[in-house]
Amino acid sequence: MRGSLWLDLIRRTRERLSEPLLWFPFPALIAFGLVIVLRGQLLSGFNHRLGTQADVVHLMATPLDNTGIWISVYQDKDQLVVVTDDHSRFSWPLGTRDMKDLKPFIAYLNKRTEATAFKTTLALETEKNRTRAVLAVDQKLKYIHIRPILFALVEAKISNYGFETRMVR
Repeated sequence: MRGSLWLDLIRRTRERLSEPLLWFPFPALIAFGLVIVLRGQLLSGFNHRLGTQADVVHLMATPLDNTGIWISVYQDKDQLVVVTDDHSRFSWPLGTRDMKDLKPFIAYLNKRTEATAFKTTLALETEKNRTRAVLAVDQKLKYIHIRPILFALVEAKISNYGFETRMVR
């Protein structure tokens, strides 16, 4: 009697183990997918100033609440590199006089100002500084390097701009 129960249990276990179990990777895949989603949410929330190479001027300044469009400007070899707060990257030759090089950057600025205007219109509010541009310019650059960026701001109808400084305590 005992032997037949024992043999019956072994036979059922053997039958159960001989069938392939195809569901076993799904809990691991669900956990892996949740980790990827949570990591994406955390990494997008980091400060947009991380990873830029612009060394801004150190001055006494007051912090602003509403920054607007943040633009980092620095030199990389013989290229002038512009990185925005949403990590869009634009570059053109350092001593350019041809405004064709600025067309993608001007189109980007136009799209950003239109999107901001649309959002404020939907919210039924007016913001004085809704199209302010904040330029984080590297100290090594000269005014002649910044002039094309100022021209692009004018083309995008952004008349309110300022320069970012690192606050000295």
